[in-house]
Amino acid sequence: MPFVPSLFGRPREWALDLAVATAVGVFLGVIGPFGSYYGGSLGPRIAYWIANLWIGFIVLSLVTRLAIRLAIRWDVPVWFAVAVGVAVGAAPLSALMAPFAALVWPGNHGRVANLFVIYSQILALGEPCAFAYYFLADRGWRAAVAQARAAGARLPEAGPPEAPTPALPAAGFLDRLPPRLGRELLCLQMEDHYVRAYTPRGSDLILTPLKDAIAELNAADGLQVHRSWWVARAAVAEPVVRGRSVALRLTNGVEAPVSRAQVARLRAAGWLGGAE
Repeated sequence: MPFVPSLFGRPREWALDLAVATAVGVFLGVIGPFGSYYGGSLGPRIAYWIANLWIGFIVLSLVTRLAIRLAIRWDVPVWFAVAVGVAVGAAPLSALMAPFAALVWPGNHGRVANLFVIYSQILALGEPCAFAYYFLADRGWRAAVAQARAAGARLPEAGPPEAPTPALPAAGFLDRLPPRLGRELLCLQMEDHYVRAYTPRGSDLILTPLKDAIAELNAADGLQVHRSWWVARAAVAEPVVRGRSVALRLTNGVEAPVSRAQVARLRAAGWLGGAE
């Protein structure tokens, strides 16, 4: 199963997103866009914009993640799915923020809290933020979407989840693999509290943190190439470079994204060959 973004994300991602939202909120509070400069002193403006950005980031980040998943399932361009998703998600968001704006600036109720005005403001801020969220954030999503496109993959329909293989408390990691997969490990991919282990025969979920799985593989010839991926050297078929993004195409067709922090290390180890 190809990697797709988790719908609800991980605590570290939310902490980073809300930190960015706070910084943007402070900036907007200082410059006072959309007439808010005349709505009060600096402190209330900053508080207003931080609250708006927090609400907006929470709603629109969920919308963006869902749009990426649906783009893979329906085989439509990701940029189109993200743009439509934000436009749709901005409607209930504007209904939520309009009363808030009227509460903060009751004297500007007719102008500031107008639903159409609020909707236009959310689109003006939300669309570029959503595209930056997908195209600029190094979360392995672009490589994952390319992998799904190349494999002709779709997300599975809703149904009973695949039963994960429970971790054995004192066994080596390869001993945790179900017999049907064999023991030729190609790569590991983090999925929330599990890792998905890939072999030439398929994949399965193992209940263990990625760092613990890697620690149990300390004698194996492989490297952690991304926060969410470990790859065996023998599994690498070729490096794949798309602009500033680097990935490793493996012998089973899976593409493992390479974080920017690991590019120099992999190049020094000879994993990237002549790829720039």
